[in-house]
Amino acid sequence: MPFLAVNPMKHFGFLQNLSPWGKALLLTALVIMSALFSAFGGLLAGKVVFGSDLETVFTILSNPSTPKAIAFMKFYQMINQFGFFIVPVFLFAFLISPSPSDYFTFNKIPGGIALLISALIIYSVLPFNHFLTELNGDIKFPGFLDSMGDWMKDKELQAEKLTETILKTRTLGGLAVNLVVVALIPAFGEELLFRVTGINLLKELTKNVHWAIIISAFVFAFFHIQFLSFLPRFMLGLLLGYLFVITGSIWAPVFAHFVNNASSVIIFYLYYNGTIDIPMGDFGATQNTVYIIGSLLITIWLMSMLYYREGADRTGLG
Repeated sequence: MPFLAVNPMKHFGFLQNLSPWGKALLLTALVIMSALFSAFGGLLAGKVVFGSDLETVFTILSNPSTPKAIAFMKFYQMINQFGFFIVPVFLFAFLISPSPSDYFTFNKIPGGIALLISALIIYSVLPFNHFLTELNGDIKFPGFLDSMGDWMKDKELQAEKLTETILKTRTLGGLAVNLVVVALIPAFGEELLFRVTGINLLKELTKNVHWAIIISAFVFAFFHIQFLSFLPRFMLGLLLGYLFVITGSIWAPVFAHFVNNASSVIIFYLYYNGTIDIPMGDFGATQNTVYIIGSLLITIWLMSMLYYREGADRTGLG
């Protein structure tokens, strides 16, 4: 049989000839199984730490109120991030690519200017993204969808409350832990799944890189289940997607994603400790229409500059 005639030195990619839809089903199955395994494993670890039943551990994780519970919540989040983003994607690449390292573009390091532009884009788009946040929050649901609107608001408030609980710290050590849990691991893991794997797979399915970026950005925004901030996350997903395609490297969107998350963590820390008087949610916000439009135009200009700098003919966006 053909699949038996495999070079024994080839350890990777024995499912590389799988159809695009087959790869999509494989990735979905791996993500679901790994996420369930890591979530249940985290709960079992909590059972040992707290000496309680699984239901009590779940309640503690939903509303951590003690230093011990908050510390474990951060540990549980790390387990889940590895289980949802990193482990299944590495398994997927191991199965469908002869060289997972090449698949993830780990060896292609963008230049310093490209990384600088990637970081500047995160800051330049802030006023426009805050405008999108307000626009998103002003969306009114028709009467028969009132319950859905209320559910979305509740989920948003729960997420905000949990984020604040995790980020509250007065020590540099606590800040360092938050940077790892909230900024570094999500930046790496989410870019592996949504940008590299998602865009590559969607390009195979749609035969169009722009649609691949758009759909991956939509899934990225939807995944967070914070629908009152869907539009700004969708915008961020678009920018990260184009950064990946333009540079051909995972490290540009990972760096930009890290800058985005780390900035929020640091701003919250400084505000919480009274160093600055700008809350995390208001950083970069403005009501000035000129600034908002300028924010979008500068972001487009920076992205265009990166596009031509990296070689427009090599990006596949033409």
